[in-house]
Amino acid sequence: MKLTVFQFEGTPEELDASQVLRELADQRHGPTSVTARGVRDGSLPTRIPGVADEGQDAVRQLLSGNPTRDLFVQFLAETTSWENVSVHGIKRKSAPTEAPLDYSRYLRLRRQGSQFGGFAYAYAERSTINLRLNYSKQQLEELGTGTARTLTTGHREYRVSVDLRDETSLHHALQLAKLAYDAT
Repeated sequence: MKLTVFQFEGTPEELDASQVLRELADQRHGPTSVTARGVRDGSLPTRIPGVADEGQDAVRQLLSGNPTRDLFVQFLAETTSWENVSVHGIKRKSAPTEAPLDYSRYLRLRRQGSQFGGFAYAYAERSTINLRLNYSKQQLEELGTGTARTLTTGHREYRVSVDLRDETSLHHALQLAKLAYDAT
C-alpha cells in the first residue's frame, strides 16, 4: 500500500476555494481523507507561527490547557508576518552560555535590527500580551482599545497589557502591538 500525505496551510475559505485541493480530493485512486485543522476551531496548527523548532514543544504544551489558544496563535500569525519580526524564548540569568533559550514562561517578539528589546511579551499559557507602550488608561480609551489595561508594576516601558478573550481583545492587541512595533 502506498500512502501520500499533503499538508496545506490557509484559512478555511482559502482551502475551500482551492482548485488544486479539489482536484486532489476528487482523484479516485483509493480512499481519500481530508482533515482540516484550523486555529479558529480550538485545535493547534502543525506549527506555532514564528516559534523556533526548539520551542515548539514547550509552547504547544503551554497552549494545550489554554481555552483561548486560537486567539494566541492568531496573534502570533499576524505579528510574525510583519517585516523583520522574530519570536524568541528567554535566556535565564543562571543559565550556562551554551544553554538553549527557554520558551516555558513567555515569548519575546522583537523587531530585528531594533536597538530596543521586544515590542511585545506573549504569555502562551494565559494568552496575555504585554506591550512596549507606556500609555495611561485615558490614552488607551482615546485609542478605542477598551480591553487593554495599564500595569502599575514591572518595567515602566511595558505598561500596557491585553488578555486575549475574544475577537475584540485580539483586535485591540494587534492594534497596540502595531504601535509598539512601529516605535521600536
